[in-house]
Amino acid sequence: METAPFKTILVGDNGTSTAEHAVSVALSLARGLKSRVIVLGVVTPPSAESQAEGYGMDDPAKARDLLQKKFAVLKRTANEEGISLETHIVDGDPEKNIETFADQESVDLIVVGHRDVSRVRRWLEGSTSEDVVKKAKTSVLVVRNEIDR
Repeated sequence: METAPFKTILVGDNGTSTAEHAVSVALSLARGLKSRVIVLGVVTPPSAESQAEGYGMDDPAKARDLLQKKFAVLKRTANEEGISLETHIVDGDPEKNIETFADQESVDLIVVGHRDVSRVRRWLEGSTSEDVVKKAKTSVLVVRNEIDR
């Protein structure tokens, strides 16, 4: 009998609808593959660009609190569906935190959301999904937001 190709799935969540969609996809995969899921909430300091676009929280403590509440509901749902789920919330750079967690937890698949942003913002801030794809030592699934399709 073959073993599941993705035993441990890591998905990043920054509290956006794009991240919520990526988490949903990761849970769907885990359900079918009987994989363990780690949801990594990343609270990033707000940038002028993200605030101008209406993205990002003014108060990192508020962002952390919202993620904690979201993760409590997510854990109950996963438990009801028989999905092995753990959550963590960290502060700082999303790419670095995802890479570090992926290495520490011997992750087989990283799931990240992707949303279209302006060229100027991409130039100023970069793209988390693109950076993860370039630097990851494991497979990466980039989930596009429904709106971007």
